[in-house]
Amino acid sequence: MFTKQTSRLLRRSAQSCRCSLTHVNSLVQLPRVVVSRSTTYQRPQFRTYATPPPHVKHSDLPVELYHRYSDATMENLLERLEDLIDEIENTQYEVEYSSGVLTLKLGDKGTYVINKQPPNKQIWLSSPISGPQRYDYEEEQDNWIYEREHVVLGDLLNKELSSALGQEVDLGLNQVSKLS
Repeated sequence: MFTKQTSRLLRRSAQSCRCSLTHVNSLVQLPRVVVSRSTTYQRPQFRTYATPPPHVKHSDLPVELYHRYSDATMENLLERLEDLIDEIENTQYEVEYSSGVLTLKLGDKGTYVINKQPPNKQIWLSSPISGPQRYDYEEEQDNWIYEREHVVLGDLLNKELSSALGQEVDLGLNQVSKLS
């Protein structure tokens, strides 16, 4: 990649500033921006991210409706999950609900945490399968939707729990407004 002269110059530069040649090589490979004397520094035209930027959505849902819908969703989830765990009769499985946080422990299959986020008017899910997700209430669909992937909360939980438990699961989270 470099000529012998360039390599020698880089080594001398690295020695004089006490940094490694690897560090100097990585600096050489960065995108360069040409700046004339009359202009100021400009950032490169492209940027790359390890993850996409967050989708920020400001909900117009009134606070009272958010609490009614999220409370009804959480209570319905708790009731259905308690019934499901009682039916399965596995002592490693447990569901708890306290201070707006629902925790579903499935032994070696992982732990689900579902909680309310009133400042954002969202319900957050941490799944051992699909990871963290933030759900907003969509009035048109009358459901909690993860905007980044357009996934419905109830559908995702039904699918993942059916797979993890080896039986068909329906938590009945469709039409959120009718749960309250």
